[in-house]
Amino acid sequence: MHYFKPPSPCNKDKGLINMAKITEYQTSKGKFYRFRVYAGIDEMTGKKKYIKRAGFKTKAEAKKELHKLEYELDIGKTQIKATESITYKEAYKLWFEQHSLSVKESTIYNIKNKFKLQILPLIGSYKVDKLTLAICQHAVNKWYQQHETSYKYILAYASTVVDYAKRLGLAYNNPFKDVTRPKVRAKHKPRNYLEPDELKRFLAIAKEKDLMQYTLFRLLAYTGIRRGEILALTWDDVDFKSGTVSISKTMTRGAKSVVILDPKTINSDRVLDLDTETLKVLKRWQIAQASYLLAVGINAYNTERYIFTRSDNKNPLALSVPGYWLRNLLAKDPTLPRITVHGFRHTHATLLLSAGASPKEVQYRLGHAKITTTLDIYVHLTKQDQKETIKKLVHYLG
Repeated sequence: MHYFKPPSPCNKDKGLINMAKITEYQTSKGKFYRFRVYAGIDEMTGKKKYIKRAGFKTKAEAKKELHKLEYELDIGKTQIKATESITYKEAYKLWFEQHSLSVKESTIYNIKNKFKLQILPLIGSYKVDKLTLAICQHAVNKWYQQHETSYKYILAYASTVVDYAKRLGLAYNNPFKDVTRPKVRAKHKPRNYLEPDELKRFLAIAKEKDLMQYTLFRLLAYTGIRRGEILALTWDDVDFKSGTVSISKTMTRGAKSVVILDPKTINSDRVLDLDTETLKVLKRWQIAQASYLLAVGINAYNTERYIFTRSDNKNPLALSVPGYWLRNLLAKDPTLPRITVHGFRHTHATLLLSAGASPKEVQYRLGHAKITTTLDIYVHLTKQDQKETIKKLVHYLG
């Protein structure tokens, strides 16, 4: 932004002030009024600049503000900021500078990716105050075609930037508010959890393959913790005496590199009970890891060491490794469903509910802030549950 000298009352440009015109425009919220007042010459560029005002509910309100600005210009009041026309990309940078102060580093990474890959290529070069409904609708249609199930999140971010530009006086309205949102078609989602017999077969395959892989997947299945949470675990998080594991941090992608942060939510910070067999598996892996470390001259008794490490035995596994291991293990049994690493959370929740655990108990183990999240996402019926359901109906009807 630059500041401009207002035109002198005796300047020949004074006539331009009186040419300010109040115009009417329409948004989804109704009819509004706006105007543009000549504000002199930009001393840096030599171009004419204008002060813009919009959002007046009546023409009288707009006229009152217009007269006020004209008076300030007539008396030669200095330091009147003229609104420049900037691109959507420039508006995004202004918004992001402010927004990034209040979100986690992992969120910053995701936001940057959304704008870099989906939003800016389509509308970044347009002047933010020149965006039309047609331009915005075209962008929304493209996002829908490329990301049908998640395009609304992209739309929300794109719209937020224009709203921010409005608050700064850089845009009159937000055409994204008036776009037609394509309907997301209902799709059959592949099952993303393992039945009890499938989990046993999978863990048998993992056990035969590698002790670290077996330990990781057993811990995922018997705790329901997230991928980032398990990779951030250190040995001092495990209390073998009390039989618990503390979830107090998570690994995530930062703006420039992988970082270890506080848990996803306040509820994500939790202490989980472990079953006896899982504790035995963890102890076996701890001994095996320590034996290797001692052999290469590394302090094996450092309790702050990560449980699952890379080959250097110092840094935690990369976020992509569990998924790579999982695909290779599933490939050994074509009858197993092709679940994701996150599918072990679904598996844990489903089996707990099938075993009679209350939704509240499951909510705690999964670290959900709201029980509705647990119920909406993780209530799956296993084959056995479905059989029991119809039996209950037959028994009730007699």
